[in-house]
Amino acid sequence: MHQLTDAERMRRRRRRRVTAFVTFPAVLIATAGVGSAAGMGWLDAPQRDTCQPTVVPAPARASFATNVLNASGKSGVAGPVHAELGKRGFKVGRLGNDTELRAVTPEGEIRYGRKGYDQALLIQQQVPGARMVELPERFDTVVDVVIGTDFRGLAPRPPRPPARPGQFTLNVYNTTYYENLATNTMNDMVRRGFKQGGVSADPQKSWVTEVAVIRYGENGDLNAKLVQEHVPGSTLLRDDRKDASVDLLLGMKWKGLTPQDQVPAIPPEPPKVVPTVSRPCAS
Repeated sequence: MHQLTDAERMRRRRRRRVTAFVTFPAVLIATAGVGSAAGMGWLDAPQRDTCQPTVVPAPARASFATNVLNASGKSGVAGPVHAELGKRGFKVGRLGNDTELRAVTPEGEIRYGRKGYDQALLIQQQVPGARMVELPERFDTVVDVVIGTDFRGLAPRPPRPPARPGQFTLNVYNTTYYENLATNTMNDMVRRGFKQGGVSADPQKSWVTEVAVIRYGENGDLNAKLVQEHVPGSTLLRDDRKDASVDLLLGMKWKGLTPQDQVPAIPPEPPKVVPTVSRPCAS
C-alpha cells in the first residue's frame, strides 16, 4: 500500500479547507432563502376560494302549495301553523298527520322535490330549525312542513307596513233616516284617497245609535284603524270576513269626518325589497 508523503498529506488538508470554505456559506445562503420564501408564503399550497352561498330571487309565496303535517304526537298543533302560513301569503295545501313511518327530527322537517328546492328554502325562513329533506319521488314544487316534537313555532312576522287609503275597499252604509248621508260621506272619503266600494243602507240591516261603527275582518285591522282616524267617535267591530275590506256604518249621532289637516300623516312608502333565498354551498 502506497504511503502518503508529508507533501501529499499537506495538499489534501488544503483541499478540504477550500471545499469547506466554499460549501458552508452556500448552505447558509440556501437555507436563508428557503426560510424567507416560506415566511413570505411562496412555498405554501395554493388556497381554495371560500365557497359563498348563491342568493337568488325567491319564488312567489302563492306560486306553490305548502302542506302542513303533524308528527309531534300532540293534537291541534298543525292547524294554527297552516292558518298562519295562509295569512303570510303562502298557498296552503293539505292539513293532516304525517304518514311517514320514520322518526322526525325534534324541530321538524321541510320535505321537497328537486323542482321545489328554492320553495323549500323560502319555507325554511318561516320554520327555523327544521331539517331540509329531499324526496326523490317528488317531481313538483309542493313543500311539506312537518311539525316535530320540539317545534317552537314559526319565525316572527316582520312589522307590517301602515295601511294606505287606496289599498283596500271602503263601503259606506247609512243606518239612519237622513238622506244622502252615505253618498256625501263616500265622496269625501274618495277625495281623501280611499277606494270606493258599496254605498247604500247596511245590507245587514243594522241600526247604529251612536256616531259610527267600523266593521272589518282579521285581515283588515290596520285598514279599520286608518278609517277610524277620519271618523271621530267611531267604534271598531270585527266580523268573520276574510278579505281586507272595511265597512263604515253611519249612526244617528253622526257628526262628520275629522278635518283632513288634522288626520295624522301617513309615513312614506318604504323601499321595496325583492325576497330572496340563499342556496348553500354544495357539500
